[in-house]
Amino acid sequence: MIDSLTSFRFITALVVFIFHCYIHLGFKLDIKFIDVFFKHGAVFMTGFFVLSGFIMTHVYQKWDFSKPSLIKEFYLKRFAKIYPVYIVATILFFTFFANEFTSREWARIIVNDLFLTQGFFKNMFTLGFNGGTWSLSVEMFLYALFPFLILISGKSPKILWFALGLSLIVTLNAITDRADHIYPNPIMRLCDFMAGIGFYALKDKPLFRRRDFHIAVILLLVVSTAFLSNRANFMGCHTLSVFLFGAWVACTYHSKSWIYTNKPLIFLGLISYSFYIWQFLALKIGKQFLYMGPAAASLITFGMNICLSILSYYLLEEAARRMILSRYGKKPSHAANMVPPAGIEPASRT
Repeated sequence: MIDSLTSFRFITALVVFIFHCYIHLGFKLDIKFIDVFFKHGAVFMTGFFVLSGFIMTHVYQKWDFSKPSLIKEFYLKRFAKIYPVYIVATILFFTFFANEFTSREWARIIVNDLFLTQGFFKNMFTLGFNGGTWSLSVEMFLYALFPFLILISGKSPKILWFALGLSLIVTLNAITDRADHIYPNPIMRLCDFMAGIGFYALKDKPLFRRRDFHIAVILLLVVSTAFLSNRANFMGCHTLSVFLFGAWVACTYHSKSWIYTNKPLIFLGLISYSFYIWQFLALKIGKQFLYMGPAAASLITFGMNICLSILSYYLLEEAARRMILSRYGKKPSHAANMVPPAGIEPASRT
């Protein structure tokens, strides 16, 4: 586990959570710049996908994906990490809120949720839990491609140029089309993931160790999120966002700052996947407290989500992952090819 990147995960998850509180609960601080930033906080989903590419490359850099057995093992690990919490949360969500959907919508919901394909199809944003779990359909699509991206790219930093080129196409289409299906589409997010792979190859450049560059990247990202990324469903300056998030992740990788290495934030990073998943159920319940005001309802939702996430992490996420891997995983025959560096385990959201 890389402490600084674990903390990074929660920072991005928190911005997205506050964004959801803004749109679902009306949360505001009445400070114009900050409120505008939170209004466009969905841009920080890009950070998730860039980080995923970076972390996957770090953890699996020694794996030989030309061997089918290792590809299968990789897929099993990703399934064990992602699917159990997701499916339990989805079942509970629809158990409580099933009456909100028509029979026709239920057919789409069951099929797309079961196979994690909701991100590929238009209008799935409006169908309940799919409003947030589109990102998991993106993640699983990117994980499916990861072994082949590593083989094709040869772990060369040149993949970054391809990623930025693809992001320009995404940005152009987002600006001209302004369609909802661009933002959650897994294919459109391929550039984010590949940028993470490319920035990992460049991570040891002296520039990423400079504190002033680190601060400048964060400030530019915050400003661009507030004033540029609000166009075309948060994808209006996607190329810039992809580059800045990649640079931020590379800088954070080297950072020893207390901001990233304090134990409370690292712990929150560990439970960040559960935090992301359970927030939608928490938000539904949090709406019942809106009579107390948006700020109070948002604070209650946050506390509820933290409690759900802690329980989920220890009783479901980790327990299910270990059970699946112990039952269906294979013991490595060649440690050098099979085992990630000591103490490092990819964590999803990634």
